[in-house]
Amino acid sequence: MLSRMMFAAAPVEAWLEFVGTLHPALVHFPIALGIVAAIVEIWRAIRREPDLSPFALTAIWFAAVIAVFAATSGWYSAQFEGKDLTLSLFLHRWIGIGSAALLLILAVSGSFIRTRATSSRTGTWRMGLLAAAGAIGFVGHLGGTMVYGDGYITDALWNAIEQTELAQREGAALRAKAELGIVESTKEAPQAIVAAQTDPVGVVQIDFAKQILPILEARCYACHGRGKGKGGVRLDDLKRSTTERKGEWVVKPGDPSQSLMMRNIQLPADDENAMPPEGDRVPSAEIELIRQWIEQGARGEEGVSPGAVSDHRWSLPERLLTAEELARIRAATEVLSRLEVRVAPLAQGSPYFEADASGALPPIGDGQLVAFAALADFLVTLNLAHSAVSDSIGGSLVQLRSLRALRLDHTAAGDQVAANLAKMPHLESINFVATPLTDTGLSALVQLKSLRNLYVWSSQTTSGGVSAFRVARPDVKLIDGRE
Repeated sequence: MLSRMMFAAAPVEAWLEFVGTLHPALVHFPIALGIVAAIVEIWRAIRREPDLSPFALTAIWFAAVIAVFAATSGWYSAQFEGKDLTLSLFLHRWIGIGSAALLLILAVSGSFIRTRATSSRTGTWRMGLLAAAGAIGFVGHLGGTMVYGDGYITDALWNAIEQTELAQREGAALRAKAELGIVESTKEAPQAIVAAQTDPVGVVQIDFAKQILPILEARCYACHGRGKGKGGVRLDDLKRSTTERKGEWVVKPGDPSQSLMMRNIQLPADDENAMPPEGDRVPSAEIELIRQWIEQGARGEEGVSPGAVSDHRWSLPERLLTAEELARIRAATEVLSRLEVRVAPLAQGSPYFEADASGALPPIGDGQLVAFAALADFLVTLNLAHSAVSDSIGGSLVQLRSLRALRLDHTAAGDQVAANLAKMPHLESINFVATPLTDTGLSALVQLKSLRNLYVWSSQTTSGGVSAFRVARPDVKLIDGRE
């Protein structure tokens, strides 16, 4: 993705990119104004008032004008962000344009009708207003779906209805018991959950932060974490994922057999419900850990956010990019985009960037890493997970001197890479999950003074090597899944 306003080839293109950035700010106004105007006119229709509301007509004029700008900015937003033309985007775009046109028609016709009001004209106008309100509401739903995943609004609505009904049923039951004189000292709880909340002697308790969180981060959060909720599933929100919704549980504390996550990660790869839908299947050892965690109550750790593994932010020096630097970044970004590597600024207007090569097909290899060299002064996070890089890429990585976070999980990177990374000046977080890293590489990383987070789950490191590292570097948070 090209940075907005920074990669413009010409002033016109730069201004069009700026117009695209306004879409999120503009799009909410016509939705709110149109729906409020419809509510006002419904109320007037109920009261059998023949004239149009001056407020509703004024609101529709504002909604129509802003809707035109919102539709225009939305078109350029999708164009410059390189979004694929999915069905949701197609419907969002064209229903939005149609809604803007309908609002304009309503604004003009409403001004005419207000001076020559008749019951039939007013009734027809109100029907058109209801249609426009429904259309812009649907456009908003599609926008939420594209950003936050399927069912973002509807799932929350049905959940709210279900929880309200449940509270009403429980309240009625309590009132009935009170009238009958039935007193309960404690609230009943499912036996499996009660058992899972105890710590029987001899049972090793699963540590969510050290053993489950790395699995979720590596295998699930691409679709179900960090604000994404495909299918309405958010695994970075434990309260949400361990709550019954529509008669199903994503994770049912104490009962793995009734947990959708547990079922889906065990399905054959060719099953349409198999999770994760792409990449390697979840190893049996990790599945067993998840099963034990659910049996023990699917508890998290107080103060630990499931999305916190890669949410670290750094103190970066302020800087302004020169024309030469902008040209270099643009050229490198174009090369990497052809390799299906996503490059984006950390924030709008930021001179620092992140690159994600984990979804490249075919996976990038050692030879393609040279394309990152031009970003050495600007790249702070690099995701090479599931790529085809080898243990010989250390020299290329050292050139990326501004790097703060690096993901090498599920690659062939190991001890040679670790020895090179020990020379990096700013690197704070490294993910070696499911790699051939051994205790030799682990000991080399002791010398990386800037290191703060290290993930070696399912690597070739031993408990002895991990213990030695922790003694040498107590300031580093090392997660190996053994505790």
